[in-house]
Amino acid sequence: MKKVVVLVLVLTVLFATLAGCTQTPATDVPTSSAPEATPAGAGAQEGMDVDVGKQVEQQAGQQEGKEYNFAIIYGGVHPFFDPWRFGAQQAAMDLGIPTPNVTSPQDWDQTQQNAIIDGLVAGGVNGIGMFTSDAVAGNEKISELVDMGIPVVTMGGSPATPSKATFCYTTDVGASVAYATQAIIDKLKADGKTEGKLMHLCSGLADTNTQKRQAAIKEVLSKPENAGFTLEWELADTDATQPAEEAISAMYSSYYKEVDGIVCTGYINAQVLAKTMNERGTNDGIVAIGIDDSTDVMTAIENGYMYGTMTQSSWAMGYVGTYGLKLLIDGYTYKEGAPFLINSGFWLCTKDNIAQYQERQQKIATDFVSTMAEKYFDAPGATPVPFDTSLLPAVVGPVYED
Repeated sequence: MKKVVVLVLVLTVLFATLAGCTQTPATDVPTSSAPEATPAGAGAQEGMDVDVGKQVEQQAGQQEGKEYNFAIIYGGVHPFFDPWRFGAQQAAMDLGIPTPNVTSPQDWDQTQQNAIIDGLVAGGVNGIGMFTSDAVAGNEKISELVDMGIPVVTMGGSPATPSKATFCYTTDVGASVAYATQAIIDKLKADGKTEGKLMHLCSGLADTNTQKRQAAIKEVLSKPENAGFTLEWELADTDATQPAEEAISAMYSSYYKEVDGIVCTGYINAQVLAKTMNERGTNDGIVAIGIDDSTDVMTAIENGYMYGTMTQSSWAMGYVGTYGLKLLIDGYTYKEGAPFLINSGFWLCTKDNIAQYQERQQKIATDFVSTMAEKYFDAPGATPVPFDTSLLPAVVGPVYED
């Protein structure tokens, strides 16, 4: 195998990479980024018309004597989290409870996040869904909150474990990028190629999510059926827009004639690559798969410049987090043996299925909550029943397979 050329930006950027899980149970691993509003990705926004069905109807409404003063707080400003607000708002509407306060610190700083949390608690918040600014220090805050009697659920990325948070609803980043890498290779094979050079655009090399993704790409390329396909370039630390634009533009100009496939594993680098292709009006024969649903990415897919994007369920994270908090306030308890990490799902959005984007993103959330209370929780006053481990998938795959 050829030696990988690692291109690392030497710059100071805002910490916008997402905290990695330090524990890997049978279901899930952490996520990294997620969608902002897009025409095709409007499902991440207010426009989603959700019918959550019988299970939510059973949980809807404020129980007498209960207060539902929730806050959804993420680690710092990043477009990944934009849809959380709308998912939380929709869940509150469906459940008949007050809309959660959705907020974050300006910077990725646990001290800032803690100060915001303290203010929220002083104002009467009694349930928190969060993505910690720092996995370790944030987990200490979670312990403090739970010891005060305030339930905490986490979404999008795990705090350090073990944690007193009830669960973490997030994406298996390794499985997602493995699927994307294999999809690129399969497309190149379908186009008649028996070998090819791949490039990986990623976040910081110290990020545990990046490390999981690197390992997944390596594993896919090590398969005998993929002999001839190699990872030749890796451009890291592409988390801030301006330096990412400069680095990716320089990279593209230098290597576009040599590259056969590009896999993007960060919101910003996928957005910048898509913007580059949109502006050039061509993909130069490169099979590229992004991540999440920025406007640039979705436009590039519609134009046929990007092959697709690996979707994550950011809208669902806000929805499921709010739903889980209501269960806890209503007296439900998390089942013994239930996994801390719950897979939020992923799938490959392409030009062929982009019209179903909104519907599919909605369905991920509604399908999950339709059985969430039954599968993961014991009802108030009921005899506890251990979690049914047969519900865990042997292999984590895409939610939709086209």
